[in-house]
Amino acid sequence: MKMKTLVLSFLFIFSSLINQTCEKQQKRPVNPLSCTERFKETESVIQDYVLPFPVGKRYVLSQTCCNPDGGHRNQLAYDFAVYMGDTVCCMRSGIVKDIREDQPDNGGEITVSNHNYIMIQHEDGTVAFYAHLMQNGVLVEKGDHVEQGQKIVLSGNSGNTLNFPHLHVGLYEGYPPVETFDLPIVFKNLEGPVDDLGRLIADCWYTAL
Repeated sequence: MKMKTLVLSFLFIFSSLINQTCEKQQKRPVNPLSCTERFKETESVIQDYVLPFPVGKRYVLSQTCCNPDGGHRNQLAYDFAVYMGDTVCCMRSGIVKDIREDQPDNGGEITVSNHNYIMIQHEDGTVAFYAHLMQNGVLVEKGDHVEQGQKIVLSGNSGNTLNFPHLHVGLYEGYPPVETFDLPIVFKNLEGPVDDLGRLIADCWYTAL
């Protein structure tokens, strides 16, 4: 009888723990605004960003933000078709908050989060996220202060790129980044077309001035 009571008590405690975990997961915050609605908040965002590559460089935008047919359907992020080994520059001055550079450049990783990245936090708390970077290609250290336009990393083909090397950049409200709590990036040194809302356009070329 005592054994049965112990087993039932154990099952009750285990079940309670699972329920608490599920409740926490269900309470994960989600921004009620759509991707396009979030982009329209541009006027409230600091617009002091430069393109993530050196002045004079020119690349095609392979995927724009809020793309209904791609991985950015609910992301205010851009993908530039930057070649493997090319230099990535800091879009805005800040502190290197987090780094990962141990993933291979095979482009075939199925797990979305398994890519090399660098996160830089700005003075207002926002965080820039640079992803699909080259293995062991980071040129700065965690905790470093980096200046706008500074070379920080080499672009690569790590993670789930469908074997199409590119640089993914996004901007988030704070650290750690939470999906849907992102912000539009407005580049001040941009040469290239934008749509009616001011978004960069897929398959168009952009030059850093």
